[in-house]
Amino acid sequence: MKYITLLAIIIVSITACQKDNQNFKLKTVTINAYTNKNSELQHIYVKVVDAADNQRVIGKSASYPSTLPLPVTLGITPSLKQALYKQTCIVQLWADSTGLISSQKMNMDSYKIIFPLEMDVKNKDMDVTLSGNWD
Repeated sequence: MKYITLLAIIIVSITACQKDNQNFKLKTVTINAYTNKNSELQHIYVKVVDAADNQRVIGKSASYPSTLPLPVTLGITPSLKQALYKQTCIVQLWADSTGLISSQKMNMDSYKIIFPLEMDVKNKDMDVTLSGNWD
């Protein structure tokens, strides 16, 4: 039994280290919470941008009415397939009428990537979870 467990750990470790040259594809984004500074109806959405080039949008979610309850999971449309492993991105929460609500850097070095993954990105104004898989 010890050998089977050890073998399973070795296999998982080896596959986790082989993601360097593969592309990560964003599938969904879950908005868990955010600070709503505007009481009027607006549609909120999430953008993921490259930290090195803020004009390069990696993915954008569908929009969601701000008056409806959270959490909500939305599909995300990646504009590019991206080798995200060990690359810093910025997750931004936007509203259609007020603009940028909050943004947070997401350092990929902080995540151990083994299986299809979920990454929590939080600050005082937003709590977002990105989900995806390896292509």
